[in-house]
Amino acid sequence: MTHEEPRTPRERRHDESARRILDEAMRMVEQGGLEALSMNRLAEAVHYTPGALYRYFASKDALLAQLVVRILEDVRLALAAALAALPPRATPLARVLALALGYRSFARREPQRFGLLAMTMAEPRVLIDQPEAAPVVTLMLAVMQPLGAALTAAAEARLLAPGDPAERTILVFALLQGVLPLHKQTRYAPRLLDIDHLLSRGLRALLMGWGASARAVDTATRQLASIGDTAEPPRTGATS
Repeated sequence: MTHEEPRTPRERRHDESARRILDEAMRMVEQGGLEALSMNRLAEAVHYTPGALYRYFASKDALLAQLVVRILEDVRLALAAALAALPPRATPLARVLALALGYRSFARREPQRFGLLAMTMAEPRVLIDQPEAAPVVTLMLAVMQPLGAALTAAAEARLLAPGDPAERTILVFALLQGVLPLHKQTRYAPRLLDIDHLLSRGLRALLMGWGASARAVDTATRQLASIGDTAEPPRTGATS
């Protein structure tokens, strides 16, 4: 067993200052979107000089990377809450759908956080350059692991045909990332851009394309309906 060296008072003060800077940066993004965040405005808000911020974050990319890491930790909590709300005998297909619902619920509750995450995934080099991208990608893969496990379990239970769970995980995630940002255009075409309907149809098409029967998908959907929308989980690093 390994033991971490105790943090010195100076290191603890540094960590607390870094958390305070991240809290304020996240508040700016939540209230005004990514365009509201600048190092000069952030420095003013936390009563530092712009140069002093770079003692805590080497660049704006490094700061954004830490914001995305925090958001991904919140996504992890949302997905865990969705799984925990399922009935004990839920099928692996219901777990797949519950995880999709958990991500949908996170996007609905936290539109600005989801927006930053979506931009990072769509155009990562715009926001986060190497080496800052490495921990983000690592955590993203960890967050998606329960989805891969549910898809693997579905294939093992013969609810899906054999297939590559990693590829399937990426395809489910790509569906979510493609459909969820469309909510901004819903008011222009509400019948066409019904986000919940599109996700339901898209997930059904994927699962049946991978060999699921209509009956198995219907059973999973009924199990999912019993939990409704997932309860809001706690945020990581949240401040009151």
